[in-house]
Amino acid sequence: MKNKKKKIIIIVIIVIILLAVGSFFGYRYVKNKNVDTSTNTIEVLDSIVGYDYHLEDRDGELYKEAFFKLKNLLEKSNTIDDKQYAEYLATLFLVDFYTLENKISKYDVGSLDFLYPEEKEKFQKKAMDTLYKLVLDNGMNTRKQELPTVTKVELEKIENTEYKKGNQMLSGYLINATLTYQKDLGYDKQVKLTLVKEENKLYVVNLTGDVD
Repeated sequence: MKNKKKKIIIIVIIVIILLAVGSFFGYRYVKNKNVDTSTNTIEVLDSIVGYDYHLEDRDGELYKEAFFKLKNLLEKSNTIDDKQYAEYLATLFLVDFYTLENKISKYDVGSLDFLYPEEKEKFQKKAMDTLYKLVLDNGMNTRKQELPTVTKVELEKIENTEYKKGNQMLSGYLINATLTYQKDLGYDKQVKLTLVKEENKLYVVNLTGDVD
């Protein structure tokens, strides 16, 4: 009789353990299903013919507005107004570079397409060591970090300039601009851009801001 009771107790204990283990793994399965583990991918929506400028699905309204203005200028105008070209390009550059909220990681430096080819590597490295240094990885869309989004670019001063590249002097524009953010997190507000023209294309060759 005692052995029978022991067997019953053992069976009950085993059933309880099995139910507990099953409940635990069931909870973990449901919890994991509710977590967004999709990868953060980028899709190119539009491009400007003859130029390496692209519109991506992560770009905001301010960028889109300037992009389509530049696209219309470069693709449909018989004669291109270089000053207007410089204004649109400067806006795109500043919005993309200083908007960190939509960047995947510190390696995802914005505005590289607008840079003078010889300046890209140096510019990217400096950005990763400074402005982009603290951007956490968001490859799985799980980042919980407050990062800046540019909501307005005011071009306050545009003047002709010359910039020395190697043994040649390139003509271009020096632009002073003021940036407004969705939330003030202490990033650059007053910036200066230098753009130069080589053949039919404008490039950014220098950027200075008010925050080291």
